[in-house]
Amino acid sequence: MKIEEFLKLAPSATSGEWLLPVRRELCGGRDSIFGGCALAASIEVAERETRRPLIWATCQFVRPARLDSVVTLSCVVSAAGRAVSHVRVTGTVAGEEMFICLLSTGQRSYPAQATHARMPDVPGPEGLPPRYILGTQRGGIRATLVELAVTDDPTGIMRSDDGRAAVWISLPGGIPANASALALIGDEVSTGTSAVVHPDAQAPSVDNTLRVVHPKATAWVLADIEVRAIANGFAHGIVNLWSPDGELLGIAEQTGALRIRGK
Repeated sequence: MKIEEFLKLAPSATSGEWLLPVRRELCGGRDSIFGGCALAASIEVAERETRRPLIWATCQFVRPARLDSVVTLSCVVSAAGRAVSHVRVTGTVAGEEMFICLLSTGQRSYPAQATHARMPDVPGPEGLPPRYILGTQRGGIRATLVELAVTDDPTGIMRSDDGRAAVWISLPGGIPANASALALIGDEVSTGTSAVVHPDAQAPSVDNTLRVVHPKATAWVLADIEVRAIANGFAHGIVNLWSPDGELLGIAEQTGALRIRGK
């Protein structure tokens, strides 16, 4: 899947502005844009405007961009150094702010390379059955994402007593070597809450963050979810994104507002 084609992101007539139609395929459970889609679109804009690859991005959601609206993404390059550009992308609908994204793009050469995180011991994706969310009709972005059950647990998610959960995830045709693709599939802290809190728990995004390690094309990515804390009605977590051969592709982080599905 080509992320830019899936998003249907297009430049406007104004320099530095892009248009994102909020189609049902980009929405979460309440007919508003899925956090990972907003972050993915902002990443695509920043990379195109700076002509540099993403290093890091964080998106704060001010209010929901609703189904059938058109988001204008305005890009401002705050600083463009020799190796790194710092960028701000603001998403608005009819002049009202929906989300604000801060990003850094660029790359540097340095000899040291290391990965200190460790991939969890779960079955590989080959031959695993699809995972379905309990008691709900999969729609919007969830109908596009392909998830596999890694255990016999009714949720299909590996879970443990320390807040860890895991699920194999993909897009139709596989995952391209794009930071924006990692943003789409990295929005999984809410999935983790259904594993460690309650099967019908959700945590819609207050923010989404992505730290890029090494995007590459792969058929599947393991979302290694850690719900690190739950307090004051919010869940705070991190998602390590692993290729099947054990390479860390990116690190997603998120705070979500806890609620029970359908309420």
